[in-house]
Amino acid sequence: MLGASDADVAERLYFKQKATPDEIRRIAALLPGGARDILSTRSRRFKELGLADRQLSDEALIELLAQEPGLWRRPIVIRGERAVVGFDQKGLESLLS
Repeated sequence: MLGASDADVAERLYFKQKATPDEIRRIAALLPGGARDILSTRSRRFKELGLADRQLSDEALIELLAQEPGLWRRPIVIRGERAVVGFDQKGLESLLS
């Protein structure tokens, strides 16, 4: 979908180049649910860490996301002051139009 649009695309592989807590805060600020919208509750790493049973503060979650890129929902597409997380076709179409 992104390749078919005329949008400039910059890909970042978070496993190779981890995001800093400040970067995660900036992304989270663009999302209605904040950093929780970035968290993949279906990921293997989420289950391995036993996060379903833990209550994390927003700041603790941001720090954890900075250390554990396997917890990220992907892709994250950012355009201007808006972002879409995951494979949300309608959200991506709206973002790119």
